[in-house]
Amino acid sequence: MVAAKKSSRALSIYLIKHEFIEVNKIVKLKDCQSAVAIQLAGVTSATLYVKKTPANPPKWVSLFEQSVEQNLIKTWKVPSVSAVLLLDVEKTRYAVTFGQGGRFLLHDDTWEERFGLLTTLKSVDAETLRCVDVQSLDAIQSQSRIQTGQEATADQFGLNVEQDMLKAVVGSPILQELGNRMTGSDALSVSVKMNLADLPELLKSYKAQYDKELDPGLHEWVNNITPVKNTSLIQDLEDELDKRISENNLEKLWLAIPEIIKWDAVAGFAFSDEKGVIHPDVSFPAFVETLKQKKPSVAVLKEKRVFCVNEDYQRVEQSWTVYRCLYAEVDRKAEKYILNDGKWYCVDSSFLNRTLVSFGQLPKSKLNLPAYKGNGEGKYNIEAEGVSGGVLQLLDQKNIVHGGGRSKIEVCDLLSLNCELIHVKIYSKSSVLSHLFAQGFVSGQLLQMDSEFREKVIKILNPAFKDLLSKEQSPDKDAFTVVYGIISDTDGDDLRLPFFSQVNVNNTAKMLRGMGYKVELLKIKWDPAALVARKKPAAKAAAKAQAKPAAKKTA
Repeated sequence: MVAAKKSSRALSIYLIKHEFIEVNKIVKLKDCQSAVAIQLAGVTSATLYVKKTPANPPKWVSLFEQSVEQNLIKTWKVPSVSAVLLLDVEKTRYAVTFGQGGRFLLHDDTWEERFGLLTTLKSVDAETLRCVDVQSLDAIQSQSRIQTGQEATADQFGLNVEQDMLKAVVGSPILQELGNRMTGSDALSVSVKMNLADLPELLKSYKAQYDKELDPGLHEWVNNITPVKNTSLIQDLEDELDKRISENNLEKLWLAIPEIIKWDAVAGFAFSDEKGVIHPDVSFPAFVETLKQKKPSVAVLKEKRVFCVNEDYQRVEQSWTVYRCLYAEVDRKAEKYILNDGKWYCVDSSFLNRTLVSFGQLPKSKLNLPAYKGNGEGKYNIEAEGVSGGVLQLLDQKNIVHGGGRSKIEVCDLLSLNCELIHVKIYSKSSVLSHLFAQGFVSGQLLQMDSEFREKVIKILNPAFKDLLSKEQSPDKDAFTVVYGIISDTDGDDLRLPFFSQVNVNNTAKMLRGMGYKVELLKIKWDPAALVARKKPAAKAAAKAQAKPAAKKTA
C-alpha cells in the first residue's frame, strides 16, 4: 500500500486528566453524531465524535436576501463541521479537536491546564519566540498579547518575571519533526507535516516534552504564580475557606477595598442590610456583626455587598461583593493558594519564601507622622504638613504636566527636608497599592533622569525646599529616600500586606535602589477613636424624613 502523502496540518491537542475514564464525562455526547471508530496502529482506541450542526447560511448572505431568489440562497447553506478525536496512547488519553467548535465538545476541567504552554516552552528555541500572552499583577492586573516581527527571547518582550504570569507562547520547535510552529496555552496547537498514521508517535513525542523538567535558567519563573482555573479545585479551596470561617480561624484572612476610592464623595462604608451606619474601613468582624443570626460562609460573602456611603449615610456609586473584598491564603497539599480580588492563584513555595524574606528585609521608616483620623489620604496629607512644623511640604494634588502626552505626574504626597519622598495610601487590595508603588517609581525615575522635570518640581517647592534638588545634576546616590506610607488598622508596628503587594513592592524597591534611592516602608496607624462606626441618630433620621416634601400623587 502506498503511504499517504504528508500535508501540513493544524492540530489542537488536549491532554486529558487521568481521573476521567468514562467518555461521557469527557465528551458532550448529546451534541455529537454517532461515534466513529478509527483504526490506527499504536493506539489502544481512537474514536471520532462529530458535532451535530444544521446547515445554515453564512452571515454575509443576508446582504443579498432582497436581490437573490430564495431557492438559490438555500443552496448556499453549509454546515459548520467540528469534531473531537479521542485517543488512548500508552495509557494516556488525548483529545484532538477540529473546527471552531471542536473545543466546546469537551466538558470543562477534563484537561490538564498549561499542557500546551509547558510543552511549547520545553520544545522551542528560547531565542525564537514570536508571541506571548501575559497577565500582569500590577496596578490594573491587565492581560496583553505581545508580538514581534522577528524571533526574540523572553526578556526582549519586556516581561517582568516577578509579576507577569505567562499564559501562552508561540515559537519554533528545535526538533523539526515536532512541527513548524507551536502555540501553547492549555491546548497545544501545532502546524506539522503528517498523516493520520503519524499521530500516535507525535502525541508520544509531545508528552515526552511535557514530562521534561523546566530549564531553571530559562523557564523556572513561569511556575512562580499560576491562576487556578479548575472548578473542582476552586470548590475544594472554597470548602476549606468555609471551614476556616465557621471555626472563626481568621488568620491570613481579611477584607480590603479592591479599587481606588473617590474620597471627596466617600465618608466610609456600609454592608448589605445596614442603614444609618458608616464604617471608616471594612473588616471581617464588622461584617459578621451585620449578619445577626446568619452564619458567615463563602455563599454569603458572594451574596452580600460593601457600599461606599457619604456623610449623609447615602450609598454612592461604588460597591463590591464582600467576596471580592476578601483576601485569603489557604495551604493545601503542600501548595499555597491565594484568593485576591475574587480569583484564586497557586504560588510556588520557593517563590513564596523568597518574596517573604525580601519583604521582611525592607527597612522601616523612622518618620513620626500623625495617626489617621479618616476621610481619605488628601485630608490626612494636609494635616501631616500642618503639624510638621515646616519639616514637610504638601505636594499631593500638585501634579506636574510633563511628557509628550501631557501626562500629569505627582512627585509625592509629602516631601521632607530630610529628602524623603513620602507616598501615602490607605491599605487596600494589591491592585490599589500597586498604584502607590508605581507613583514612587515614576517620579523617582524622572527626578533622576530628566532635568526638565526637576526644574518643574523646583518651581513648586517652598523656599526652604528648593535647594534639595538641582536642575543640572541628578540626585546623588542615597541622597533621597522613597517612603511608602500605608495607613493600616492592624495591631503592632509591622505592615501586613497582600502577597501580590509584597511581590510588587519588592520589585519596585529593587528598581529604585538601582537608580540610587533608599526605599523604606512606613506604617501609619489609625486613630483608635476614628475606627468606631458612626450610627445615624434616630432623631436626626426622623427630622430628615419630615423635612422631605411629600410625593405628588399621580393620576
